[in-house]
Amino acid sequence: MAEKLNFTVDFEDGVFIARCIELDITTDGLTKAEAVDNLKEALNCYFANPDERLDRRLRGADDEDGAQ
Repeated sequence: MAEKLNFTVDFEDGVFIARCIELDITTDGLTKAEAVDNLKEALNCYFANPDERLDRRLRGADDEDGAQ
C-alpha cells in the first residue's frame, strides 16, 4: 500500500527548499520544479533499501554516521 507524504516548498536565500514533513528530508533547487524533483530522488533513495535501514536502527547505528 502506498503511503502519502506531505511536503512544502519555500523560497529561502535565493533557492527553493523542498521538505518532506514526515521524514524530515530536505532538498533544494534553483527552481520549484527542480527542488521537488530532487526531493523525489531523495525519497526514492531513502526507500530503496528499507531492510538495511531497519537493521541499522535496531543495532543502534544512526543513518547520519557518514554512511550514504
